[in-house]
Amino acid sequence: MTALIIDDEKQSHEALLRLTEGELDVQVLGQGYSVGEGLGLVQALQPELVFLDVEMPDGTGFDLLEKLGKPSFQVVFITAYNKYAEAAFRFGALDFLTKPVQRELLQESLERMRHKQAERYTLEQLQIALETFHQAQQRKLPKRIAIPTSRGLEMIPVSDILYLEADWNYTYFYFMRGGAKQKLHASQSLKNYESALENYTDFLKVHRSYIVNLLQVDRFNRSDSALELCDGSVVPVARGSREEAEVRLRGG
Repeated sequence: MTALIIDDEKQSHEALLRLTEGELDVQVLGQGYSVGEGLGLVQALQPELVFLDVEMPDGTGFDLLEKLGKPSFQVVFITAYNKYAEAAFRFGALDFLTKPVQRELLQESLERMRHKQAERYTLEQLQIALETFHQAQQRKLPKRIAIPTSRGLEMIPVSDILYLEADWNYTYFYFMRGGAKQKLHASQSLKNYESALENYTDFLKVHRSYIVNLLQVDRFNRSDSALELCDGSVVPVARGSREEAEVRLRGG
């Protein structure tokens, strides 16, 4: 894969160059330190992969992508830890690494890129990420989430989610659409979504296999240690989560 590094920190460039040296199929064609410089490099060199910093002196990585329209390359965002920016990537189903970049995580990201070489981010996917990022800058939470499935990406409002159920390294999403209960098989683990939803006070992991939208709960059945949802679903509550579930449902 031909690649570019677009990041305003020299230290980040040096780390990425060092870490990609052992990846025989990755060839770094050029390096940019700003949105403007990166834009010129992308247009001139037509890379297959771009390591893209989120925040630079003349704008953000999202600004660069907006200027390009639908990108013809894959993107791995590079960012200092920021739980709001991280939510943007997770909700847009985008690939990202936090600084300082770790070799193992970079290798995992590159492996995902190799398997997705024929795919490119959709405009709607980037729109969700951009919308989420702008909300994050204002400390607001995203309203929509992109769910990667075997058929592509599904965009659903967070408020419509009933609950999530683990399926090994995958996740089932149950949500309401048009007054009917829907089900999606997402190609990411429940742990990934636990991180994405951790800032939402209305979502709670009540069992090792379930995360529930508490706003969709009608009743907590103490005798069965289960939550009864508005659609009739019943979700088990683990012993260690009972007290927190009761407190959160009471609005505590």
